[in-house]
Amino acid sequence: MDEMPFVERVFELEGRGLAVRFYRPELGPEGDFSCRWVIDWPDGPAGGVIFGLDGIQALMLSMRHARAHLIESDAYRGED
Repeated sequence: MDEMPFVERVFELEGRGLAVRFYRPELGPEGDFSCRWVIDWPDGPAGGVIFGLDGIQALMLSMRHARAHLIESDAYRGED
């Protein structure tokens, strides 16, 4: 997708920038909200879509999921 991120944070990973992007929560046809997130890993992007009752919950839950992916990564744990 070519949309701009709603919010982005860049971490340092092995001397390079590691961008984590969150996109604006969107209202779905069933009344729930979704929020897409992406981690721009050196070997390719990974991410997902998280749902919530409102935009704030969807954004907060997507941030939790991104954090979980970051702290469970080999890079975070110092493994190769």
